[in-house]
Amino acid sequence: MRQSDEAFLALLRPEEGKLLRIARALTGREADAWEMVQDAVVQAYERFHTLRGGPELFAPWLRRILVNRCKNLLRSRARLVLLETAAEADPDPTPGPEAQVEASHLWGEVMELAEDHRQVLTLRYLVDMPVGEIATLLGVPEGTIKSRIYRALGALRKRLATDQEEADHA
Repeated sequence: MRQSDEAFLALLRPEEGKLLRIARALTGREADAWEMVQDAVVQAYERFHTLRGGPELFAPWLRRILVNRCKNLLRSRARLVLLETAAEADPDPTPGPEAQVEASHLWGEVMELAEDHRQVLTLRYLVDMPVGEIATLLGVPEGTIKSRIYRALGALRKRLATDQEEADHA
């Protein structure tokens, strides 16, 4: 194995789970997510020699490749992005049944939000990405990401309050 191959693999390993979560969130389909991650990794491997800067730039660079692959897929599908439930996308080994129902309900409501709202909430809270990294990944200013998160959380709160009111009246 060449030294550059070893360096690539060493940088890739810590990112694998994050890449899959990002792809799942953006594509909404398990099979598409795996395919997009594979395509992004192959593309990154083939262009690894073009990466400028130190190893700290690898993760954002690879994520940008992945997001672009996912965007291309979505354009070709010409459909809305669907989000898997949080329990399926990133299961917590300890929650009880009520926590899974709540998480499922919450992410079900997130699925009903506009695409840009789903993206920022997923990247911020499911993948735990900082705002600056999301901005770089999506190619928009940090202020735009912050306002999208704010509006998305407001829309989500409104949806959850409506659901609670309906449950109280039932």
